[in-house]
Amino acid sequence: MPYFIFAFIVIILLIALDKSNKKKKEQKSILSIRNQWGKVKDGYFNFELIEKYSQVNKEVHYHELFDQTINDIDFYDLFCFIDRTTSNVGQQYLFDKLKNPTNDIESLKQLHEHASFFSKNEAVREKVQKLLILLNSSDSYNIPNLLSTDVFVKSKWASLYIVDSLLVALFLIILPFYHAAILWLMLLFAINMFLHYRNKNHTYKFINSFPQLNILINIASALCKEDIPFEKRKAEEGITNLKAFQNKFRLISFGQAGGDELLQVLLVLVEIIKGLFLVELITFNSLITLLDKKQRHILALFQFAGSIDMCISIASLRRGELQTCEPTFTGKGKEMCLENIYHPLIPGCVTNSIVIEGKSVLITGSNMSGKTTFLRTIAVNSILAQSIYTCFATAYQAPVLKLLSSIRIDDNMLEGKSYYLAEVDTMASLIKEVSSPCQNLFLLDEVFKGTNTIERIASAKAILSYLNKHDNIVIVSTHDIELSEFLEKEYELYHFEETIINDQLTFDHLLKRGPIKTRNAIKILEMSSYPSEIIQEATELTKTLMSVNVT
Repeated sequence: MPYFIFAFIVIILLIALDKSNKKKKEQKSILSIRNQWGKVKDGYFNFELIEKYSQVNKEVHYHELFDQTINDIDFYDLFCFIDRTTSNVGQQYLFDKLKNPTNDIESLKQLHEHASFFSKNEAVREKVQKLLILLNSSDSYNIPNLLSTDVFVKSKWASLYIVDSLLVALFLIILPFYHAAILWLMLLFAINMFLHYRNKNHTYKFINSFPQLNILINIASALCKEDIPFEKRKAEEGITNLKAFQNKFRLISFGQAGGDELLQVLLVLVEIIKGLFLVELITFNSLITLLDKKQRHILALFQFAGSIDMCISIASLRRGELQTCEPTFTGKGKEMCLENIYHPLIPGCVTNSIVIEGKSVLITGSNMSGKTTFLRTIAVNSILAQSIYTCFATAYQAPVLKLLSSIRIDDNMLEGKSYYLAEVDTMASLIKEVSSPCQNLFLLDEVFKGTNTIERIASAKAILSYLNKHDNIVIVSTHDIELSEFLEKEYELYHFEETIINDQLTFDHLLKRGPIKTRNAIKILEMSSYPSEIIQEATELTKTLMSVNVT
């Protein structure tokens, strides 16, 4: 009797300890969620894994950012700042949305409503995040492997595996009556164990995907029970259709857990039985057939969990220290109104405002004055407006735009291209989009700076006039002041300027209307202690060149 009491006490203590550990883990999880709220993520971003969903997503998009634009705006750095997701599924989903801005204004407004819901309902949001955090292991990045169209290839020997398993059962039944059957049984055992472990090697890419899909189904099921304003019909349909997967997965995963020595012995026996009857191999081929027909349901659950996490991420971003606003989308037309817009990746970035009415924009100014940063600022906020319905400004008003840019171009030494040829290729890709049904926003930094002055100005004028056709909006920066004279009917002039006070060069980085009126390049040479002979000759040559209207 005392032994039973002792055993009972031990069991009670173990249960209490388990509950205590679970409670501590839950408290730690909540603390982590609260500490991270409104803040930039720490840690390493493995974009090879983050991009997996975007690579297999075959959805037709309104616009996919060109590689040139991704390079121009430091897209990956931007993503690291914007991403506040809890799960890796949400992170992959957010990446795809940022890379593919939409023209669906209603879906963007709904996104805003969902993000606002999580901003106002902290308890619900934290409860949802506690669920999503279960999809935060590195293995969860592999779920998109199951969405690839060519990933499922059923073995051509699948039917023979079933026959093999039945033969094993048959020989076991007749063994007591026909002892020679042991020889056939041993032969089948050797063959089946070989096939069993060979199958494990061939299904390596699924080893991490299947358990994570099982977790995704369970989390989606729990999320469907929460009172959150998300469409749940497709998710519930997906959960129902994937129950067969979960049942088969339990069979294939049984015996994979660790434990004490006695349990390990039991698991070895289970592994032998599974190998002898080809349980995993037969079940795996059955799963392959099943999931090949259920990909749309896997996608539905992935998008359901991903969209919820993305909305929480948007709410967290808006909760941060930086000023944000929701964009206002206008009808098609050459008009934009940007108030106090700035770049989120630049600490203490100077804000600027601009109103575009009927004309495109030509910006002049010296290096470091702010021209390129302003172009990137508009690019970044245009993308964010049409992906997460959030801008870094006090007001953003614009049509739905397809963004195309040429800001950062490098010589491609591997392909043997000069800087100028690289510019020509990039510009050609932009020119092709001029007559597209979409309204384009072209952002250009120095057109054809890789060639001589006269041809550069002539080519730039012709191209900028061509890009300005229809309702397209062009914002271009240049050092070529002559362009302002050629384009004054099509482009409104703005400039950034520097000032020299007590031989100190300063920039206010403020956008100003009209042409630039100062020329400080030679003065800067003088400030840098260049010989007076150089300064004098440069000054005289400037006067001569200006008299013949060539810069």
